Amino acid sequence: MGKNSVIKSLGKCIGNVVLHKFLIEHTNKPESKNYLKNEVVEYTADAFEKAQEFNWNKKDKEKIKELSLKRINNLIKNYSDVVYNKNKIEKLINETMDDMMLF
Repeated sequence: MGKNSVIKSLGKCIGNVVLHKFLIEHTNKPESKNYLKNEVVEYTADAFEKAQEFNWNKKDKEKIKELSLKRINNLIKNYSDVVYNKNKIEKLINETMDDMMLF
């Protein structure tokens, strides 16, 4: 895969990781937490592998962050029982990218 394809894929993966982390904290369905935690592990492993493929400059990182936020905004609509918190989402994106050594 080329770098632009990896950026798009990484944006989706990080978006999925962050959305699932957010849902773990804010779900009204405690029985879903185990499933959500497993999803975080799977998406994190996938994202980490992709993150190691290239060296990322500031522009790349911003694009990944932008695509992650876009992914979350599209998917959060499916969870009408969860209150969207943009500040918390952005914080989780930064933490996730930092964990993957992107920041």
